[in-house]
Amino acid sequence: MVFKLIGRVLLVHSLLFLWVINAKDKNPHLNDHVQQEIIRAISSEYATLKVALPINKHGLTLDKNGKFDWKKNEEALLHSGQYIAVGLQVQITKVDFKKNKLVLELNGGGKKKKRILERIYIGTGSSVTPLTKTLDPSNPQGSYLNIKFDKFIPNITPENVKSILSSVLDFSKKSSIKNFIETFPKEFQTAVKNKRAALGMDRDMVLDSMGLPLRRIRESTEKGQVEEWIYGERPRKIIFVKFQEGVVISIKEY
Repeated sequence: MVFKLIGRVLLVHSLLFLWVINAKDKNPHLNDHVQQEIIRAISSEYATLKVALPINKHGLTLDKNGKFDWKKNEEALLHSGQYIAVGLQVQITKVDFKKNKLVLELNGGGKKKKRILERIYIGTGSSVTPLTKTLDPSNPQGSYLNIKFDKFIPNITPENVKSILSSVLDFSKKSSIKNFIETFPKEFQTAVKNKRAALGMDRDMVLDSMGLPLRRIRESTEKGQVEEWIYGERPRKIIFVKFQEGVVISIKEY
């Protein structure tokens, strides 16, 4: 009973803290209608990367003219050890407005996400436990694009945002990609949204969902041509996607 009460108090305090932080970050110069227009226009949009992006919590920062520090980005790529390669398709999964910065989350972002309850621990002394367990321990596969303005975000149009991003993202192919994915069966669309493979998918569907594999292994069997795509490497999770005659017949995770 006491633990439940403590948990509720901590949850309320956490929510109030987040509200205060968001209130400080809110941009009084940016019209709410403009924010909604930008969100509607670019959220969930697909684009092709022109520049490799590090998979981390910082991503890449551009100025209001779309320029960025190439050397700093290369150093971030080396330091993170993981990156989204040039030519791969990415999706804008979230749009966030800070005081002088527009933050775009790509492919779910580059840091592990936790619910508020997962950040709250209860107990005494050195013995503490989280109120709830982490739902998804998988590693992040995305990044961020930050457009930094002088003092605050002006009332810009979605077209202005895309123009700034044009040095990093190519939106010209996004319509055909989105339309192609919308032709998938519903269960495949869900898998693509969650960046996972599903039984019955073909190679193109898996590429749209998970990107290029780290390795490919091919062999001929009595049942036909078998190909295995391998994602990830130790110490992280490894996913094996097996195709037979171009169709996924097995998915294993270790």
